[in-house]
Amino acid sequence: MDIFFADDSVQRAPTRQDMNKLVGVGGIHVPSDRVNPLERSLSQLCVATGFPPGEEFKWSPNREDWMHQGLTGAPRATFFSEVLRLCSENGIRAAVVMSDSESKHPGHSASHEDFVIMLLIERIEWLASRAGRDVVVVFDRPGGARADEESFLAACLEKIQSGTPFVRPARIALNALSTSSHFVRLLQAADLLTGCVTAFVAGEQRFSPQLMTAIQPLLATNGSRVGGIGLKIHPDFWYANLYHWLFGDTHFWRGSIGHPFPLLARPYPRNATQRR
Repeated sequence: MDIFFADDSVQRAPTRQDMNKLVGVGGIHVPSDRVNPLERSLSQLCVATGFPPGEEFKWSPNREDWMHQGLTGAPRATFFSEVLRLCSENGIRAAVVMSDSESKHPGHSASHEDFVIMLLIERIEWLASRAGRDVVVVFDRPGGARADEESFLAACLEKIQSGTPFVRPARIALNALSTSSHFVRLLQAADLLTGCVTAFVAGEQRFSPQLMTAIQPLLATNGSRVGGIGLKIHPDFWYANLYHWLFGDTHFWRGSIGHPFPLLARPYPRNATQRR
């Protein structure tokens, strides 16, 4: 049985013109026979890089984390590239979903955080169906009290059992599980990928662009398009052109109809920096 390792929601203040704060969530779909080898390889890489026992790697480490001062600059970039190389060699596929925090989320979702989890579950089901195998979803344990974790898992269970407005999951074998990312290197890899893609979409220019060459081939695609599949930015109406400028999509699809990019009547018609 395959496993999808998911990072809980992250928030990113954008630098891109006229974009509001993004709420993102995502993760990596790992084939069942690659879970053990990839977890071991990531652990060995951390030892070789000098991580002290029990220290985790993150896209954006906190000040109290060893990585904040112990792995910086070019060595950090090299380490991240090695993590992504191992992911690629082990056949993972990734999906990242984000929502503009000032947009109107659908009435069937209580919050933007709830909404992006719903969209991610739809993509997990799509990946599992595409692979023809059932999947177990493992989330990084949400911060806060135990009651917050139970509330989060209960919300996941409702979406998995009852379905979303568009998808009724059949390949997700159990309710979502959660554990601390300190104990699972694959959850740390999910954090790296989700954080980097969210930062890139938000307009961060210092660190994320150099890793996107390695990340983009890992994002789930349907044909040649990543938009709406391995990457979803809500609302599409405002941000669809970013699928073209940032990820190379040639058409914006609605059902079976493809509209050629760029969409001149939508924001960012000429490039990814100017909204009009």
